[in-house]
Amino acid sequence: MSVGAGGWLARGAVALALAACAGTGGEDHDTLREHDVQVAGHGDPRSPQGYDYVAKRPLAVVALAEARGVDGVVAHAAIDRLADALDTCATEQARKGGAASGAARIVAQIEPNGSVAGTSLKVDPGSGVAESAVLCIVAPLRMLTFPATDAGTRGMAIEALWGKVLPGT
Repeated sequence: MSVGAGGWLARGAVALALAACAGTGGEDHDTLREHDVQVAGHGDPRSPQGYDYVAKRPLAVVALAEARGVDGVVAHAAIDRLADALDTCATEQARKGGAASGAARIVAQIEPNGSVAGTSLKVDPGSGVAESAVLCIVAPLRMLTFPATDAGTRGMAIEALWGKVLPGT
């Protein structure tokens, strides 16, 4: 996937609803009600969750918490692609009986040549969650290619939730 570079979309403090989910060990940590995640305009500070963009799939939700040096249209396309990959992977894991529901926050650095250079991963506690996060969201993220640019530091902060059927998707 190739995506274009653009301006700074990062905000100071971002209210991260899925981060709250990732920090809990309760049974409801990986389910969302229909009103829990809403798509807002580019960095709309009035958004209750503060996300720039949210992509929902039957077994996955991927939210763009912050994009630095990445055009909004490009970032949205990347989030859609990651949501598709996460949903497909979670579905396949469920078929094999090895599904692990969970939540994760991923911060990715984007090199000037457009490759994803490094990732930082925080996951929900639980058996198989880290493995699912690496296989189903980090690996597809590392395979994305962004356009080369000399725009300076670029990166994305992404939050993901997967595993249980999500109402309203």
